[in-house]
Amino acid sequence: MKEGPGERSTALRVRIDSVIRRSRLIPLVALLAVLVITPAILCLMSAGAYGQAAAGPAPRVSLGTDPGSGLRYIRIVGREAPAFPTVDLACDGKRWTLTLARSEDGAVYELSRANVELMLNAIECRLFLPDQEVTLAREQLWRAWAGPTQSPGAPTVLVGQVVDVIDANTILVNMGERSETVRYIGISSQENRRPPSPEAVPGEAIQANRQLVAREQVRLELDIVERDRDGRLLAYVYVADTMVNAELVRRGSAEVMTVQPNVRHRDLFVTLEQEARDNRRGLWADPSEPTTPTNVEPAPRPVAEALHGVNPSENGWACPPAQPIKGQYTTYTGGGRCVYHLPDGDRYSATKADRCYATIEDARQDGCVASRR
Repeated sequence: MKEGPGERSTALRVRIDSVIRRSRLIPLVALLAVLVITPAILCLMSAGAYGQAAAGPAPRVSLGTDPGSGLRYIRIVGREAPAFPTVDLACDGKRWTLTLARSEDGAVYELSRANVELMLNAIECRLFLPDQEVTLAREQLWRAWAGPTQSPGAPTVLVGQVVDVIDANTILVNMGERSETVRYIGISSQENRRPPSPEAVPGEAIQANRQLVAREQVRLELDIVERDRDGRLLAYVYVADTMVNAELVRRGSAEVMTVQPNVRHRDLFVTLEQEARDNRRGLWADPSEPTTPTNVEPAPRPVAEALHGVNPSENGWACPPAQPIKGQYTTYTGGGRCVYHLPDGDRYSATKADRCYATIEDARQDGCVASRR
């Protein structure tokens, strides 16, 4: 049955009235939504702001050296930063605890010399506080604690695994995408020369090297010159926290051989070689080898007026070009005289001079005898 014109008109008016009534409710619904949601948002914002204010700025970690004691330290500063009784440090997987030293100007934690060396030689160090963890960048450590013989910038450090021990101071290292032949900086095994004594066994130096590094994970610390003329990588080699270069010298399995400008650890090597000589280890087992026992006083110097030559420069490590021969009065020779070293001698670079001479005759007139190497 079809609707008539009147019925259609009535239905249309009903629909229009319904739409008008709904449209009048929209502003009211929107207003109610605003009144309900806005306080909740304001409450959340207030809670967030309160939380940030309560937390305050994060503590700042600084590094320094005590001018009185020379000890290196880590200082934690910041407004209301707590002074924790202990904090933990971890470098390359080795972890230890530091105890609070003082708290007047921030929480200060002092480090031993061994720990500082470990940190400087590590790839990564982290400081663990009760509520957070702080990464100590290598560049930050080197800027703060590098010694006078060390460059202020952190040296390049590579990692790899030893796959072959070539000789007493050369190894083959797998570095992932490539393998490198690595030569130890600052030392020489001298195994190509005649053994210094009947007790010395040919090949024992390479055995000592193999004992230290065979199949080990190693860190390779580079110096200023990274390769020798044969293309070998030059490095100070570490297994955990032991520097293999230094350990071989300490055992008497190698001697110091300084080649400029790679001298970062030269003083350490010279000290360890003297220790090996004093205790007649390895290469120095022959009693005829010169040594400076710790219980022997330095030989008396001639009076100043009788001295020939000139004083050395650079704290004794370099002689002027016109007087290149190094005279070392503190070397014990059994006869109370000094030893002179020629520029082409094996021990020249590792010798700290007390006097510099232009000619051998000048050195001899001061009572010096020729070095055995």
